[in-house]
Amino acid sequence: MGGLSGAILPPIYEACLNRYGHKATLIGWAIAVFILTASGLFFVTSRVPADHPPKPRWSDFDFLRKPLFWVLLTATTFQGLAHYMPSLYLPSYAIDIGLSSAQGSLLVSLINLSQAIGQPLQGLLATFGSGLETLLIWGFSHKLWSLAIYSFLYGGTAGGFAVLRPRFATGIVGNDKNKEQSLLIFGILTAMRGSAIFASGFIVATQLDESAKVGSGYGAHKWLRVIIYVGAMMIVAALGALGFFIRPTWILGRKPKETGLVGETSEVGMR
Repeated sequence: MGGLSGAILPPIYEACLNRYGHKATLIGWAIAVFILTASGLFFVTSRVPADHPPKPRWSDFDFLRKPLFWVLLTATTFQGLAHYMPSLYLPSYAIDIGLSSAQGSLLVSLINLSQAIGQPLQGLLATFGSGLETLLIWGFSHKLWSLAIYSFLYGGTAGGFAVLRPRFATGIVGNDKNKEQSLLIFGILTAMRGSAIFASGFIVATQLDESAKVGSGYGAHKWLRVIIYVGAMMIVAALGALGFFIRPTWILGRKPKETGLVGETSEVGMR
């Protein structure tokens, strides 16, 4: 639903901004969000308390010694450092190369629409594809049609990564029975990704020279470093695919145990 709403809302924002201005649009949207979310609270049922809440144990944190955890945490962090940058900067890039603000909003809608399609279909290796798309398509795009192709491809590939965190957590634990530890790992991965997303805006701002002149070369010159940054971060995040070859039973400082199973893998994200 997030992808579908993201596909519908940008043109609405554009129309409201052009008609009512930034102040009225921001206040109106804040009121609408408050009313919609607050009304939903009436339909939320209370949580049933656990009869015997589990007490934290040191063994709950043994995943910190698993190489698989650190591989997937690193991949999640690098992916978060770049994931939302095309959605954030493509409208500005479009205006710089002579397109209208409405066409820039259309590009964001395409990213979100294809994300809704791609999330059920893509897996971890999608980050590699989105990195190549950024470097090979966005950088050379100076027309609406080529940017539209990039937006659709990027949303369809990069968007698939976000749905893998629960599977990462299960893969790190190694089974579906230890739900408490899986939830803990999922929370850590989500917190790290959120922190990376927060930091990405500040990092990319240092790569963009607002005073630079727009040219006809790669990345319109002004956006060259931003495009390289996004592409590089996504390709580095794809190295998380190495987790496929790391067993969840491997622990740092401990000799791997033979399980007797041929070809056992961590079962994460090669979908």
